[in-house]
Amino acid sequence: MIHKILSYLLISILLNQINAQHDNRYNPFDWVLYTQLGAITSVTEGFSYLYVGTRFGGVVRIHRYGHYLDETITTAQGLKENDISAIHFDRQTGNLWIATPNFIHSSHTREGNWYINRIYEWGLPSKSQIVRMGSSKNYIWIQMGSAFVKLDHISGIFLGSFPSPDDNIIEWSESINYPDYSVNAMNEYSLTDGWMMVGDGNVNPWGNYGRTTVFYVGPEGDVILGTEDGTIFVGDNQMKLLEPIYAGLGNRDIQFIVGDNGFYLGGRLSNLTQGLTYFNSRRKLIEIDEFANRINLTSGSYYCSLQLKDEIWYGGNNMIAVYNEKEDFWRMLDETRGFYGQVITDMVADSEYVWVASSSGLFQMNQNDKRVHRIGFEKMFDHRYIYDIELKDDLLWVASDYYLTIVDLSSEKVFSHKNIGILGEMDGIEDVLSGFKVIEIYNNEIMVSTKQGIWVFNLSSKKWLELVNPSVFAGREIKAMTRFEKYIFLATNDGFIRYDINDRFIRDYHYNFLGMIHDLKIDKNNLWLGTSNGLIKFKWTKD
Repeated sequence: MIHKILSYLLISILLNQINAQHDNRYNPFDWVLYTQLGAITSVTEGFSYLYVGTRFGGVVRIHRYGHYLDETITTAQGLKENDISAIHFDRQTGNLWIATPNFIHSSHTREGNWYINRIYEWGLPSKSQIVRMGSSKNYIWIQMGSAFVKLDHISGIFLGSFPSPDDNIIEWSESINYPDYSVNAMNEYSLTDGWMMVGDGNVNPWGNYGRTTVFYVGPEGDVILGTEDGTIFVGDNQMKLLEPIYAGLGNRDIQFIVGDNGFYLGGRLSNLTQGLTYFNSRRKLIEIDEFANRINLTSGSYYCSLQLKDEIWYGGNNMIAVYNEKEDFWRMLDETRGFYGQVITDMVADSEYVWVASSSGLFQMNQNDKRVHRIGFEKMFDHRYIYDIELKDDLLWVASDYYLTIVDLSSEKVFSHKNIGILGEMDGIEDVLSGFKVIEIYNNEIMVSTKQGIWVFNLSSKKWLELVNPSVFAGREIKAMTRFEKYIFLATNDGFIRYDINDRFIRDYHYNFLGMIHDLKIDKNNLWLGTSNGLIKFKWTKD
């Protein structure tokens, strides 16, 4: 009987370990998810890091020495959920414990290789809420409403629930559900960068009030103040000065990634969306232009962006937001400027005009007066859903599902894909091609996605070639694509594909944390994915 019990416990532990990481081929931070944080829920202090739990963005890690950010722990590192109920660092074992609404995670590496237990297996009432986590010499303790759950501090095995702990000394971590600080103690500290402490909350530089959710003073003097909007203030107990750190994006649903040295990000509007985001991964810099704090910036969903010399254009629903970086000024363009189209899907620019694709046509706007100027051929696109446009050598490429249209802007002539250049490998199937949705420029080539494969038009030879056979993506819809040398990455409605054009080797990526992929951007070391779960960085060269 004893052998059967031991076998059962061993199998349970091994099964939990198998499910603890999405793929053991990768190091913990080969995949990194950047997303909206939501409220700060909990704080604990480890040997090297201050760990900050958030409502939507996993666990933020802040170096204790220097107070600078490191990569965040999320579902990309193997957590089951990004909604953190409580966290605790056990100094007896060196394990980091993370509680989410449905799971308890623990790891000795504190980065991956999680042991995971399901909360529902404890037999507690279904609506039991985790209040806080702590540890004694030999156990992990979890306060859940009026009950206290006792776990083995090595394996996480459930050892029972009690009306009160049977340990006299328990070190508890700070939690949003168990605030144990006084307002007077908190108000001894000052906030920098234009923030003010007011009672049990704070006021940002634009005069908006926010509630303090967590206030933590560590045993060695590190201080963390967390807020309901995801801002984290960090300082020490000596200077009593707290500086804001921004670790989360202004939106979780990233529709576009624009920029080279830093990214401009935006997406669909939800009740949690704060605004548009500038993200610089090298400098660990995140700046959010919040709708509530910016004059002339209207809240809404934004689907595309365009970076000009001194301006950033954002396309949304029946509107375009323009930000002048030099003057630090926003302005909104709407139908009074002469344009139409419920959803702005894409924008490209020449030296004088911005060409705008929408859900009901195509139009151009003068960059100076910000008004629509019509040439005449735009009428042929009226009431068509334009999915994508690209501009190269005065040729405007327009994808609208069943039509791929090329406009020579210098001569104002309009061509179909069937009668531009030489058909080449497209000869014989040009009439059956459909699903023109994504256009990308790579060097001197135009890549176009269809249901019948990825085709490339060489601007020098004026010839069509098949780049990717449709069997590679097996009937899935192409949502975005990008290329780096011999590799092409295809985002589909079910994960994404890396395809070696020379060796014809396919690698397929399906992970739950990816969500729906909307945009791709690549450099020598990293593939960036704009997804419905946030911005994801993947070290693709290590795969």
